[in-house]
Amino acid sequence: MKYFTSLFFFFIISGVRAQSVQIKGKIIDQSTGLPLSHINIGFSNTNVKSRSDADGKYTISTNAKVKEVSYSGVGYKKQVRTITKAEVQEINISMEPSTQDLSEVSVVAAKQPRYRNKNNPAVELIRKVMEHKERNSSKFHKEMVFEQYEKLNMSLSISSEKAKKSSLLKKLPFLIRNSDSLRRPGKHLIPVFMQEKLSRYKYSAQGQDSSLVLGEKQSRIDQYIDEDGINEYLEKVYQRADLYDHDIGMGNQRFLSPIADMAPQFYKYFILDTLKDVSPWQLKVMVSPKNKQDVLFMGYLYVSLDGHYAVQKATLSVNNQINLNWVRDLQITLDYRQDSSGHYHLGKSVMSMDLGIFKEGTSVFGERTIMINDFVFGPQALQKKIGPNVIADQKVNRQPEDFWEKARHEKLSLTEQMAYTNIDSLKSSKPFKRKMAVAALLLSGYLTKGPVEIGPFNSFFSFNPVEGARFRFGGRTTEEFSKKLVFDGHAAYGTKDQKWKYSLGAIYSLTDRSIYQFPVRSLTVRHSFETQIPGQELNFLEDDNFLLSFKRGVNDKWLYNRKWMAEYLHETEQHISLRLTYKNQALNPAGGLLFLPQTAIPSPAIRELRTSEFSAELRWAPHEKFYQGKRFRRPINNGHPVFTLRGSLGMKDFLGGDYNYQSLTLNVAKRFFFSQFGFSDVVLEGGAVFGKVPYPLLSIHRANQTYAYQLTSYNLMNFMEFMSDRYASLNLQHSFNGFFLNKVPLIKKLQWREVISVKVLTGSISAGNDPAKNPQLYRFPFDEHQNPRSFAIGNVPYIEGSVGVSNVFKFLRIDFVKRFTHLNNPGVSPWGIRAKINVDF
Repeated sequence: MKYFTSLFFFFIISGVRAQSVQIKGKIIDQSTGLPLSHINIGFSNTNVKSRSDADGKYTISTNAKVKEVSYSGVGYKKQVRTITKAEVQEINISMEPSTQDLSEVSVVAAKQPRYRNKNNPAVELIRKVMEHKERNSSKFHKEMVFEQYEKLNMSLSISSEKAKKSSLLKKLPFLIRNSDSLRRPGKHLIPVFMQEKLSRYKYSAQGQDSSLVLGEKQSRIDQYIDEDGINEYLEKVYQRADLYDHDIGMGNQRFLSPIADMAPQFYKYFILDTLKDVSPWQLKVMVSPKNKQDVLFMGYLYVSLDGHYAVQKATLSVNNQINLNWVRDLQITLDYRQDSSGHYHLGKSVMSMDLGIFKEGTSVFGERTIMINDFVFGPQALQKKIGPNVIADQKVNRQPEDFWEKARHEKLSLTEQMAYTNIDSLKSSKPFKRKMAVAALLLSGYLTKGPVEIGPFNSFFSFNPVEGARFRFGGRTTEEFSKKLVFDGHAAYGTKDQKWKYSLGAIYSLTDRSIYQFPVRSLTVRHSFETQIPGQELNFLEDDNFLLSFKRGVNDKWLYNRKWMAEYLHETEQHISLRLTYKNQALNPAGGLLFLPQTAIPSPAIRELRTSEFSAELRWAPHEKFYQGKRFRRPINNGHPVFTLRGSLGMKDFLGGDYNYQSLTLNVAKRFFFSQFGFSDVVLEGGAVFGKVPYPLLSIHRANQTYAYQLTSYNLMNFMEFMSDRYASLNLQHSFNGFFLNKVPLIKKLQWREVISVKVLTGSISAGNDPAKNPQLYRFPFDEHQNPRSFAIGNVPYIEGSVGVSNVFKFLRIDFVKRFTHLNNPGVSPWGIRAKINVDF
């Protein structure tokens, strides 16, 4: 007994004496005073290593008995510091550049002068790099073919202390066993996602680019997450980085390349060292933003001294003061290789990112590696047949393991191998399944019960002036029921109008794939009896979403719509889609809306308007990417334009149609990137209605009386306020990504981002569709005092603008909206505050 008591106290005492020694601090360059990243820190006589982040900060800890800590980096003299007995210590280091031999480009100064571009050898060197950029880049070749291997590994990064206390990890002990505790000292990296992809690309001077996916492999959960959609989102976050491009994309942010033509206006450059142990010799150049809050890189460029002035390597990071959501640490390494023709191409790029999505101590660490080789240039490249782009081909996903053993450009690390093992184990874990089911419910709004999903829950209850309190219950089938056939439907009841509404639809895939898997070819049939606000048919959200029940002003003019619809959709791998639709609907006025003929003699109200309409939509979205959820698709805006042409034909007396008419609409949308100045979204649209029709069949412009900011609507226009049979519109929105607010003291800590927008709409109504000139048509809507509530736009366009801030609490956008014209119309609000859930990177 005394033995065990003694042993117990021994471990206690040993544990106290062997408690973790933790050292933290900041490392700067002695000559410039700038923070240094990528400096190696290590305890002497141990394998414990760390490195400084983008701000020069570091933390390193160990349970071993240590006396010294060393600091080293390329181009700097090694430093060793003695460790005191304190458990937590702060050691700040000023690194001294090693002896430099820069020949004619060396600069020696007794004290640090004020930075200038003029007569600055470092800037002159960078200008030489810019002058030779086109000749050095592999893009000099107009025709080329190459093979690209890429891998993306995502891990949960949990502090060692939290890992010990985590109840989930205690239930899933294999996650700790299959974790990496050496890569990031003081952290456990638990791999949870792994993707590999091998592709061959072909580029030609004629712009006839093509690609072929040779193999794709990934750890998949599948039961709760659509990994194909996540892949596209992760590719947007972890974009391919190349200094020879003007910008380097990352999420919605664009970083100006340090060798872009305008880079010296925003970057500082310092020559640090001549590296003679490589061939050819290289100059090491430090780059850093002139303003720490600008969305720019900091790091090192290694420039060849053989007369080519080529960047052969780069290590880049970012200052955590810039407005980049959730990013705690970012490291990019680029290696360029010279081909037989003397040009340089990107041989390998590694982007590592630590995303602090969760609370302190837990984050998501991801690393994407891209390796490129097997280049063929010129006429030989044109002779190679690559084939069309292959997307989500089942054969590609079934490549055997021996294929990957030969295909990989480098072997998987232990962490990457463990990602596959962890996912396989998680699939059979009951605690994991329960947590994922809850997460899926919160994200999608649907509760999955085998072959059926029930929801969406945010539409189970809502209210409006026509139906009063509205109760709804709905659902849809899942792939467990059928992969090719999906049924969906709902039933709803209003306590005020005491009417049942319903919808029932079926979608059948005409391919051997799911109806949600691109490219889609499907047939849809649907029948419904529902309420709607005239002109609001293009909502992306459910009309009966509870939050949309809250509206400003008068909202009593509705329709009952009994509709039959059949639709054929055909998408191609070139992102050209054709949608053919037949729609037969009976529209009945509801609430304060009436169908009254504009005649001198009062006539009874018309109870029903019938339409029989064929329509076609042609959409072209070159190079489009999107996030594909289980039941929805969300575009990932990559700067390429999207063209949409719609046309419709209404036929009188065909299956009950009351009018002959035609309509045509053209919509063009594009995002323009302006590097650190943000980006602009521009949407141009024009449309026309041909034929003499009553106002429900005109273009009723999309208004918004909710308190939520809607990008595609006019947020201070009242429902049915304006209608046209000829119109044109411009929707311009610019996001500055915090370019100005990042420079304002105190406010910059909030990481808000500025957003401005302007929306202009012009239109007219021809004499044939104006009830005042054609009394056979319906009178425009009016209020209880017989005053008109709907108008033609006239000679003065409708204009509204907004100034707002996004990234409030990381997920909210708030806009001050101002209406500039048509302020004398009844019920107009000249200004308003609107909010929108908006999550940006």
